[in-house]
Amino acid sequence: MPSPILELDQLTVGFENGGKRSNALSSVDFKLFEHEVLGIVGETGSGKSLLARAIMNLLPSNGHIFHGDIRFRGKSILNLRPKEYRAIRGGAISLIGTNAKALLDPVERIGSQIMRVLKSHRNVSGQDAKRDAIELLKKVGIRDAEDRAEAYPHQLSGGMAQRVVIAMALIAQPQVLLADDATLGLDATVQVQVLDMMVDRCRKLGLSVVLITHDLGIVAHYCDRIAIMRSGKIVELKQVREFLAAPEDQYSQALLKAATGNIEQSDRTESKESNGSHEHAILEVSHLEKFFHSIGSQQVVRAVDDVSFTIDRGETMALVGESGSGKTTIGQCLVRLLTANSGKIVFDGQEITHWSENRFRPLRKKIQMVFQEPYVALNPQWRVYDLVAEPLRLLQAMSRDDVKKRVSEVLELVKLPEALLTAFPSELTAGEQKRLGIARALATNPDLVIFDEPTTALDIRVRSQIIQLISELQSQTGLSALYITHDLNSVRSLAHRVAVMRWGRIVETGSMTEVFRNPQEEYTQMLLAAELPVHRKVTINVD
Repeated sequence: MPSPILELDQLTVGFENGGKRSNALSSVDFKLFEHEVLGIVGETGSGKSLLARAIMNLLPSNGHIFHGDIRFRGKSILNLRPKEYRAIRGGAISLIGTNAKALLDPVERIGSQIMRVLKSHRNVSGQDAKRDAIELLKKVGIRDAEDRAEAYPHQLSGGMAQRVVIAMALIAQPQVLLADDATLGLDATVQVQVLDMMVDRCRKLGLSVVLITHDLGIVAHYCDRIAIMRSGKIVELKQVREFLAAPEDQYSQALLKAATGNIEQSDRTESKESNGSHEHAILEVSHLEKFFHSIGSQQVVRAVDDVSFTIDRGETMALVGESGSGKTTIGQCLVRLLTANSGKIVFDGQEITHWSENRFRPLRKKIQMVFQEPYVALNPQWRVYDLVAEPLRLLQAMSRDDVKKRVSEVLELVKLPEALLTAFPSELTAGEQKRLGIARALATNPDLVIFDEPTTALDIRVRSQIIQLISELQSQTGLSALYITHDLNSVRSLAHRVAVMRWGRIVETGSMTEVFRNPQEEYTQMLLAAELPVHRKVTINVD
C-alpha cells in the first residue's frame, strides 16, 4: 500500500456538561493512504460527522479530544497553534458538508466566495483569483461559469450548489478531502453526476478522500476500503470487495442485509398488475393540470401538465421522477391542499374535482397523505396520543373510549410502543416520526394513502423497516396507495405499476416489471442507470 497521509490513533472525543464527561468517539483507529477513497458508513448518531469535525478542529465549545492523536503526513496536528491549523484546514485538508446552500453565504456572489477561500490560502491577485475560480467552476461541470460566478446561492439548483461547494473545497489544492454526506437529498441522477465528478477530480489530482455516508451503494461504487461505525467506534474495516462478500461483524451484516433486502418481489407485483380495464378503480385522474405564476413575472410554470393515471383497489402506483417533476403537487391536488386548474379526479366512482371544502371534508377520512417531512407536519407541542387522535376527533364521530382504543390499534399496526404515547415529536427518532405520520394517516381507516417520499434521508436499517412496514400494511388492510418517491429500490419492493414523471408530464407508465426491465423512454433509462445498488460494481482497489 502507499504511505498513509492521515492517521487516527486511538482517538477519543467527547463532551463536558456540568462537570460531567461523555464520550462520543471511543478509541477510533484508521489510516488513510495516498490516492485512496475510504468510505465511512454508519447510522445517525454513530459519530461519522463528529469524526470529520475532530480532524478539522471544528468541535463545538464543549467538545474535546480526550485521548489519542491525529497525524497528517506523520506529524501530529493536535497541538498546532490556531494560525498553523488554519493552514491545514481548507489548505491541506478540506471538508465538504451536506446541504450546500446552507454552507454558502446567501448575500455574496458565488465567484466572490470561491475567490475568498483561494486568497486565504494562496498569495494571488484578485484578477488571478477570479480567473482560477471560473476555471474551477468549469472543471466541476458548471456551464456558463462566467455567468454563474455572478449568481447568488438561491439562484442555483441543489446539484449546482453542491458543485460550487466542491469547487471551494478544491480551490486551495488540498491533499485530503473529507466529504460528509455531500450528496444527501440530491436526486439520484444529480447525485451520480456530482459523485462521478468529485471522485474523478480527486483521482486526477491525486487526492485522498474520506467519503462519509449512510449509503452502502455509494461505497460499493466509489470506495476502495470501508469502515463501519457504530456508537462512536469502528467495528469493521476492510477492502470493499471483501466486505460485500463476507462482513464479519454482526452489526455490519445487519446493515448489508438491510441495504440489499428490499429487492424486486416479482410474485407480488405480477399478481397485482393491472389488466388495463380499471373497472375496480379506486382513483382515476384524467388530464390533470396545475400551474403557478412566477413571483415578479407573468411567466406560467406548469407543475402538472396533462397527467392521467388510474389506481385499482389494493394496488400501489409508484410516481417516480426527480425533484421539481410535479410528483408532490399531484399528491397535494388529490387531497385538496392545492386546487387543480383543470382536469378530472374521480374517487370511488365520484367526480370530486370541483367539490367545495365542506363537501370534500367528509371524504378526507378516505383519502390520507403521509408527508415527506413528518416533523414539519407534526405539531411540536402535542404528544403522540393527541397527534394520532386528532384525525379521529375531526373526521369520525367516536366516543373517548373508542378513540383511545383506535389509537392503540394504530400504534400497534405501525409498531410504535405505547410507551411513546406521552412523547413529543422532538423526542422521537426519524424512523419513529415517519411511523407516527403513517399512524395518523391510517387512523381513519382510509381507502387510499398517498406516501410522499417516506424513505427520504433515512438510515439504511430504518429505511428498510419503513419499506417492510408499508408492504405489511397493504397486505393486512388491502390498502390502495400512491407512492411518490425517487428511491427506485423501494419501488421494486412495493409497487405494482410505475409512472415516470419529468417536467410535469408522465413520460412512461406500465407494470413495475415492464418499466424496470425494459424501459422505453430515454429519461427512464437514465433514472435506472443512476441507481447505485450495493451489488453491481466495485471500484478497483488502490494499487
